[in-house]
Amino acid sequence: MKFKLMSKVAAMIILMGFAVSLNAQTATEAVDALKDGVAKSQAKDYLGAVESFTKCVSIYDELGETDNPNRASAVSQIPSMQQKYALSLYKVKKYDESVAAFEKLKEYAATYEDEKMVKKATSTIPKVYYAKGASLYKAKDYAGAIEALDKSLELDPKYPMSYVRKAQVYKDQNDEANFKNAVDGAITAAVAKNDTKSEGTAKKLAGSFYLNAGANAVKSEKYADAEKYFNTLMEYKEADTDIYFHLAVIYNKQSKWDNAIEAGNKSLELFKDAGTTKDAKIYYELGNSYYGKGDNTAACDAYKKAAKGDYEANAKYQIETVLKCQ
Repeated sequence: MKFKLMSKVAAMIILMGFAVSLNAQTATEAVDALKDGVAKSQAKDYLGAVESFTKCVSIYDELGETDNPNRASAVSQIPSMQQKYALSLYKVKKYDESVAAFEKLKEYAATYEDEKMVKKATSTIPKVYYAKGASLYKAKDYAGAIEALDKSLELDPKYPMSYVRKAQVYKDQNDEANFKNAVDGAITAAVAKNDTKSEGTAKKLAGSFYLNAGANAVKSEKYADAEKYFNTLMEYKEADTDIYFHLAVIYNKQSKWDNAIEAGNKSLELFKDAGTTKDAKIYYELGNSYYGKGDNTAACDAYKKAAKGDYEANAKYQIETVLKCQ
């Protein structure tokens, strides 16, 4: 009996020694994993570093040593390494992989209660989708670009540049209705964020679009369309003498004499090249407006003021031959 008792004690000592040895070995593995994570992070193997730091944390959790400072060090590195990994994918334009990596970052950050990293990941993902959309736009994959940009705006409806890129897609497709919606969305979002740069970019894009659209409509003699485009242009670009001059021409082509007269006079009000003959075209168009309306006296006065520079011959013809002005 005594021998059996001693055998049991010996066996327990052996088992306890084995357990101590196992724990010591496991703790060593945890430290090794931590060191391996540091080495991999220095070598910019960020995903490998995440795996090593995660292993370190897991070992300490199995040991019940959740307060171990080595565990805390590993925990602090996991979100940081995952962020660097996600950014490295973004830099080489692997946008889908980058999004997946940032989503994983959100998981890690939530698990390890790193609220700052949760916010960073959440705010960065829409920007990655924006970059993907911009890249696809440059490649003329318009459907893919819109899909990516819509995803960006779904996640962050207040990101103005995603609207701007959508507007560029619709501009290339000559889709005026969707173009205007996208530009207006960009301006609204930019104003809300006091983002004057994006607001300016959106307005400049819209100004170019509507100016070209108006000019092309005039060339095609689609004057109703041209009227709409030039009036819309003034929503995005400060009205100037040239815009109102073009409107005067467009209104005259449609026999909208009063509108033409109003536009012509506004063009004169904004005219800044005093002492030149550049205002002759405005007076000549006003002459056409008054003549069309049947106000020959006002027409003669306008044509006389237009009789200079490039318009001198045409104005004199109207004065002397058509109206026989006194």
